[in-house]
Amino acid sequence: MLQNQTNGVISQGPRRLEPDINGAGGEIAVCKYFNRYPDLSIGPHFSGYDLKVKGNKVDVKTTSYNPGYLQAKTKKKVEDCDVFILVHVSFPTFTILGGARSSDLLQDVNIQDMGYGPKYILEQSQLSSMVDIFA
Repeated sequence: MLQNQTNGVISQGPRRLEPDINGAGGEIAVCKYFNRYPDLSIGPHFSGYDLKVKGNKVDVKTTSYNPGYLQAKTKKKVEDCDVFILVHVSFPTFTILGGARSSDLLQDVNIQDMGYGPKYILEQSQLSSMVDIFA
């Protein structure tokens, strides 16, 4: 939570802990899937990705919506990470829904505003499987 405040990614006012727990759980689920150890350090992270898999920088996004949307901020750059993965959470269950290469998600044609400002967005039906992404 403090990490997000330091990075300036939340609005003023009280913040719920649930989104941070869900996000960390999504990262742990993806690490488990790929037999990686999660980065459990506390503090700001400026690397632009959460873990590396087969030489690819991976950014994990978590949603409580099913079907869900893979979203990235418009300031995100293709070189920040190679792959985005979307995880659905219905605590305590985390399910990997799929993913997309950064070059596929971070295109102007994918910019939409769903009520929280413009973002790159792909629908769950547009995502690729883990096997296809890392083949």
